[in-house]
Amino acid sequence: MNTPRIKEVQIRDVEFGGNVTVIKPVNLYECFIDDDSFVGPFVEIQRGVKVGKRCRIQSHTFICELVTIGDDCFISHGVMFINDPFSIGRPAHGNKEFWRATDIGNKVSIGTNATILPVQIVDNVVIGAGAVVTKDIITPGIYAGNPTRFIRSL
Repeated sequence: MNTPRIKEVQIRDVEFGGNVTVIKPVNLYECFIDDDSFVGPFVEIQRGVKVGKRCRIQSHTFICELVTIGDDCFISHGVMFINDPFSIGRPAHGNKEFWRATDIGNKVSIGTNATILPVQIVDNVVIGAGAVVTKDIITPGIYAGNPTRFIRSL
């Protein structure tokens, strides 16, 4: 019987601002989490991610490399950020040449179980639970659906 390789990262090489709360277990590595932010349990935040001031990252959320989150954002339970858009017709299998970045503006709220593909999202946006964001959001407002569509202004 083979013995699996087990890596336990938890929290490694993370830069924290002041007054940050982290509820374990988490997997945070080589990222930056700014002042007065909260990270719930069962969250993974990968290398190079930047989380702004006064953000809440709720449980079971996955934030992959190449994601930047602005200030005063709320990321609800189970939100999945994706950096591999299958641009070559299949997974890039770790080939970062094919990965794309996601930038989330300030005062953005993302609902439970939303999936965020590589996009740009402006300030003052609400994304409904279960939404799948496949294109840039360039107008503030409320968005929902799969694929996400504009519902109304705030």
